[in-house]
Amino acid sequence: MKKPFLPLGLLTLGLAGYLALGQYTLPEGPGKDLVLAKCQACHDIGFVARERLSRDRWDGVIDEMVLRGLSLTPEERAAILDYLATYLGTEPPPASPPAQPASSPKTGAQVYANCQGCHGPQGEGNPPAFPPLRGHVEKILKAEGGRTYLLLSVLYGLQGTIQVEGKEYAGIMPSFAWLPDEEVALVLNYLATWGTPQGFTPYTPEEVKAARAKVLSPEEVLKHRQGLKLP
Repeated sequence: MKKPFLPLGLLTLGLAGYLALGQYTLPEGPGKDLVLAKCQACHDIGFVARERLSRDRWDGVIDEMVLRGLSLTPEERAAILDYLATYLGTEPPPASPPAQPASSPKTGAQVYANCQGCHGPQGEGNPPAFPPLRGHVEKILKAEGGRTYLLLSVLYGLQGTIQVEGKEYAGIMPSFAWLPDEEVALVLNYLATWGTPQGFTPYTPEEVKAARAKVLSPEEVLKHRQGLKLP
């Protein structure tokens, strides 16, 4: 029996590990990168994709995402809807286009596109769910254990209420373990450009790889954060 489509509020709870385990890859097609950047940050795309929804139902899902705080331009909304309806709809998707030649290496700013849907294009945050990064990452890196915490939060996500600069945030950050080690290091170093503490050593892919040795839950990352002295 086909599973019913779950409300998005439930999808945000505990499902982010599916892509983190690398068990699902979205079909190639126009709009795929935008879907990953805008939707995967808060939802398990692999689970949603298996539902095979009609265009009208995807339209409604996007409306709910917007109501929950997702920022989309009209062009982005249209592109996401076209992709979902075409490749994750009720009809068989078209054949994937031929593989493209390898593109140039990504930059940290490009990898940050996976984060900006929740934290904002300039890291300004989106209260009361998602805290600011600009102006706060430097304080995290200065704190004892903060460097490790920042890496773990990107790899394994974070779940639970936190205080940032006197304000309470209760959003859910999913795991980004599906990103290659190189891209995790790139985005961490990009965040550090918004406030680089003295003596900062850039993250390396090797450091990210070593952090994968012990898989943590988002709740365990929260406990790590609670042990830090952060404003």
